[in-house]
Amino acid sequence: MSRPSVIRRLQTPLTRWKYKIKMPLKYWNYAHKKVRPSSYPNRLYVESTNQCNLKCIMCPNGLGLMKREKGFMEFDLFKSIIDEMSPHVEATTVHIWGEPLLHPRILEMIDYASSRGVEVEMSTNAVLLNKTTANELVNSGLQVIYLCLDGTKKETYEKIRQEATFEETKANIESFVALKREKRERGYNYLSLNIQIIEMDSTRTEIDSFVKKWSLPGVDHINVKAFDSWGSQVDGICGLESQKRKLPPERFHCPNLWYHAHIYWDGTLVCCDRDFEAKYPLGNVSGGVMKVWNGDRMAGLRQKHITGNLDDVSSCRDCIEWSWWRPAWFKSRGNAPEE
Repeated sequence: MSRPSVIRRLQTPLTRWKYKIKMPLKYWNYAHKKVRPSSYPNRLYVESTNQCNLKCIMCPNGLGLMKREKGFMEFDLFKSIIDEMSPHVEATTVHIWGEPLLHPRILEMIDYASSRGVEVEMSTNAVLLNKTTANELVNSGLQVIYLCLDGTKKETYEKIRQEATFEETKANIESFVALKREKRERGYNYLSLNIQIIEMDSTRTEIDSFVKKWSLPGVDHINVKAFDSWGSQVDGICGLESQKRKLPPERFHCPNLWYHAHIYWDGTLVCCDRDFEAKYPLGNVSGGVMKVWNGDRMAGLRQKHITGNLDDVSSCRDCIEWSWWRPAWFKSRGNAPEE
């Protein structure tokens, strides 16, 4: 059975301005350390699944360290999240941990969120990105996609992205780029294509050649993703970092708790993806996202960040990613360090 035509509600300049004028209230709540902010999160991070088809060396899931139950988000739960939050959030991902293309209803999830006016983003390891799937994604409501290929050499890539084949993944990405270029020539220009490499010790010497290789028509951006230690919780992952980042002299309260909402496949809300085991669950959004996002548990965690009392929060205690970005009146950033 063919899928129905996608009803997209692409964000217009007026819509984007609507989100922009809400930023000062978000910043006021953050700057004044309100543990129950009177604003909504700016972005949703929704885990369609934590199942994955690879065993990547920089990923707690790939290393088999993630012991929480594996599963797929129910479509009705996803709809309820989008229905509640679509008037307030600018964008959502359909990935956190796991490979989103494994979800049997991922295209419906993308289309539904897009039809409600939410910009939808997805990151994929591209192993399952065959021509049929590529066509379906390009014709869906997806607006931003990240295709991940860590390295320009077979030995580099396959050491990192274990159980993947360099030539096959590279061919999938090249095919997607060609399809995107063809669509753009026909006037379809709503999908932003990002080719991504993670900056770590084993890829550091290949980054320049990677950027040169993928600077192609049809590619909108080459994303050199900053290395994430996942809260410095796994020694084996921390050792993969290519360079240590300089920290501010004093720790400030993490913006994630005021600007983002991270929801796992079963509805569990966590501080961010660095709590990959959900050791510090904040509640379940099956009864409403904002009920949990401004609930007692979340308010308590915000207070812990404000006071620096994080000894019992393993995902936050030794984390340095709080320093990556600091919001302002009309600015917020995602999970990427400010240079």
